[in-house]
Amino acid sequence: MAPVSMGFLTALEDDTIGLVAEPKTRILVVDDDPLVRSLLEDLLGDAGYAVKAVGSAFQARGALARWAPQLVILDRGLPDVEGAEFIKEIRADKESAPLPVLFLTARGKPAEKTEGLEAGGDDYVAKPFDAGELLARVQALLRRASAPKVEPHRLSAHGLSVDLDRHEASIHGKPVHLPPKEFELLAVFVEKPGRVLSRRFLLERVWGEGMDLSMNTKTVDVAIGRLRTALGKLGERIVAVQSYGYRFDLD
Repeated sequence: MAPVSMGFLTALEDDTIGLVAEPKTRILVVDDDPLVRSLLEDLLGDAGYAVKAVGSAFQARGALARWAPQLVILDRGLPDVEGAEFIKEIRADKESAPLPVLFLTARGKPAEKTEGLEAGGDDYVAKPFDAGELLARVQALLRRASAPKVEPHRLSAHGLSVDLDRHEASIHGKPVHLPPKEFELLAVFVEKPGRVLSRRFLLERVWGEGMDLSMNTKTVDVAIGRLRTALGKLGERIVAVQSYGYRFDLD
């Protein structure tokens, strides 16, 4: 297949079609531009995915409920709800919360990427996009989502209980409600108590290996600030190590 350039899609070479999905993996595309929807239907369909493309958050709600996608590609400039707000709806629903969500949007400034990731996005790709890169990121997100689960385990210390499989946390039996990224940060800290973890390590571990890490590591600081607040007094045990990162003192 020859390279394609239509403003949104910058390249598609023969070898990108080698990125073939498992049969019937379902991807929901939410974008108000019919050209983008058509391009993604062709690109993802040729790669072996089942694709449903809709133009609004209203339509996406129905597709999430009835079609049960395994990954969502989401634009930020929707006609009825801003994409960074709509993803909060996705994360707030028990059924859709675990879904990997990839932002695909013309809003590609570093601050806008940070905003999208902090809202709950798993990855962020700016338009115009490279077809091969998009397919690779889709596959990476699906691999992470389908990774074999380890045996259930729960970590406890100082009244803090963290169930790493059920994604539940509590302090002295009282539930602590955490957004996905803050929970993943807490999980990393309780798995490595007392160790100093760099901001870059946390960014890679929580926001995804292979992601565009040129964004400001302020992303980590903001999320940890929210985690500290949610943990209350126990949050004071997350100690900043100047010019490096953070340590969780549980001893």
